[in-house]
Amino acid sequence: MMFRPTRRSGGPKGRLILVGLILLVLGASVRPPALARGTWDPIEPAAHLPADQIIRGALIDSLYYNFKPWFEVFREKIRKLEAASPSLRHRLDLMKFHFYFAGLLGEFSHTLAFTSKYKIQKVADEFFQHSTRAKELAQEVLDRKDLNTRQKAEAYLFLGAAEGYIGIFEYGEGHLLSALINGFQADNHLEEALDLDPSKIDAHFGLGIYRYGNSRLGGLGNLIMQGGRDLREVGLNHIEHAIQEGAPSTPLAMKTLAWFYIAEQINPDNEELSRNHPLSPEYARVRAHTLMDQFEKKFLRDLPGDLPGNKELEMMKAIQFVLDGHFRRAQKSFQKILDICDYLIQVKGMPLNPQLVDSVKEGIKFCDLMLLQPDPAREQEVRAACRKIHSQLEFLQSGGSMVEYDAKKIRSELHAVFAGALTGLSKKMDC
Repeated sequence: MMFRPTRRSGGPKGRLILVGLILLVLGASVRPPALARGTWDPIEPAAHLPADQIIRGALIDSLYYNFKPWFEVFREKIRKLEAASPSLRHRLDLMKFHFYFAGLLGEFSHTLAFTSKYKIQKVADEFFQHSTRAKELAQEVLDRKDLNTRQKAEAYLFLGAAEGYIGIFEYGEGHLLSALINGFQADNHLEEALDLDPSKIDAHFGLGIYRYGNSRLGGLGNLIMQGGRDLREVGLNHIEHAIQEGAPSTPLAMKTLAWFYIAEQINPDNEELSRNHPLSPEYARVRAHTLMDQFEKKFLRDLPGDLPGNKELEMMKAIQFVLDGHFRRAQKSFQKILDICDYLIQVKGMPLNPQLVDSVKEGIKFCDLMLLQPDPAREQEVRAACRKIHSQLEFLQSGGSMVEYDAKKIRSELHAVFAGALTGLSKKMDC
């Protein structure tokens, strides 16, 4: 049983996704053996490692929710580099550390499930400060006369990525004009990086997010930035290319692409596409499953200690299983998310957004309902089931959430899937 998207009249306006949405992963790559399985204590050895290796270790470690030790490493490296002589090498390293610290803070805020309604201001402010400093340093490097083409391309890459970060922050603060300007500049500077050095394939990841995200959500952002064109397929191809070429950002590029293919399965615009079209629900379903399987096998096969898993991967699985009609498997993934959240709160001491936990519990309740099999001969049993179904439908219709998603358009489409399944069950039971 697969759920197909239904076209809704008067749908909510799309919201802007800027190029920096997930650019925190630029430079993340397969962990070297010394950093395997999230068990390495970074504090002492990190001082003797090159910048790129420290960055790789920290960003991959974020998949295992090991943030705090790396925060201290980054602060110390930044302190030393800010005080060092302003040589080109020092400024390039400082640019990277500020950018990646912002990225690590961005991933931390993602773990805590920041939304427009929930955030820790200190974390948000620090994210903006490091993003802004990375942009300043990239501009400073580009003004120098002693850099070569490769270094110039690298500076443009980080300039565009930092502008994407700033755009996200400004948009979250309600500063739409500044967000649009930074987004537009980010796009241009990532293109410039590729023009100068095609080996900067991480730029494909950033451009893919930009092209796809603006097109998928539409609205004013896409009209201004892309002339209202539908560049979803172009964006997906950019990210596919980054993965195929083994971009340093491959781990989160895979995760991002899986999310995008899940989003295409619920997109009403794809109803009439042939099964083999890369935006069709059928093609997107196969690709999403493949990416999730590959991501788990490659990066989450051996979890450190008592960590139950990765909550974003389990959320992707849960939603995909709902779309597939495999409600028992979806229920298992929702429950695993709760276990991970409990681990992050109790063991890691992280202040997770309470709404995340509440919405996951609603997801479990939804699966419980979809698995109901009341005896048709027992009228009271059927009526009790119908009351539960109607109660859950009312919860959705009153603005309740089973999946926290800040983009209103996508959230609405996801809710339509849940509501459609419950409505179908209600009819099946003759409620």
